Amino acid sequence: MRSLRILSTMLMALLLASFAAGADTGTLKLDVMGELGAGARNPAHVFASGGKEAGQVMPGGTIALAPGTYQLVMPIIGGKITKNDVEIEAGRTHTVLITNVALLEVDVKARNSKDPGFGVTVTDSTEGHAKVASFLSGDKYLFAPMEVNVHVDAPPQGYDWHAVPLVPGRRTLLSLKETAPAELVVQTVMSKMPIDGATRVIILRAGTQSQVAASDPGPEHRIKLDPGDYDIFVENRAGKGKPYVTSQGVHLESGATVERTVPMD
Repeated sequence: MRSLRILSTMLMALLLASFAAGADTGTLKLDVMGELGAGARNPAHVFASGGKEAGQVMPGGTIALAPGTYQLVMPIIGGKITKNDVEIEAGRTHTVLITNVALLEVDVKARNSKDPGFGVTVTDSTEGHAKVASFLSGDKYLFAPMEVNVHVDAPPQGYDWHAVPLVPGRRTLLSLKETAPAELVVQTVMSKMPIDGATRVIILRAGTQSQVAASDPGPEHRIKLDPGDYDIFVENRAGKGKPYVTSQGVHLESGATVERTVPMD
């Protein structure tokens, strides 16, 4: 029984010490554009009156501090935000509100609905296109107001947004749904017999003369393409039948395989 009383006394002392320590500190909360800015990757630095860094706090987060006067400095891409005379009182929360920043987020949805973390490069939209920042899709960053170009390394050749305005107090969300390449299988025939070894297949963007792919004579014509609409142009080198044929209006969905037979007689 005596040992239980000693243990109980020790636990009570620890609880009292914990409450006393909590009463000796206050809390700084960093609110950047409310829920929109919470989780942005720009940490704010908190400095005590003597200039020594007391800690860091993320947008939407909190930090416990001893009572006193502090300075908060939050670097943003293209500048910084400074808040002086931040007073911390014991047992209370001081919320620092920042709204005069712009927020950029690039959201990529892969086929499994998860963000794959593609590289994002942000450049100035003016002549010279100087690099401003680089990060991963799915992250969000705070910027000074500016106009930028944004490139994401999504397959097959990346994707670009041009002259994107970053406006104070607003979130700019750029969304991209990742697509899977489609496959087009073209079989050229004469008298219903395959003649792929004597034909060349050229793929054009639908309604244009813009060539996007070609397949030389061979065992088969199997071509990987981005989802979209295409026309098929076939050159016949067999020495008989039609010298060329155009087959229009082939639509390819993401990840689909489409077969098209083109008669050359």
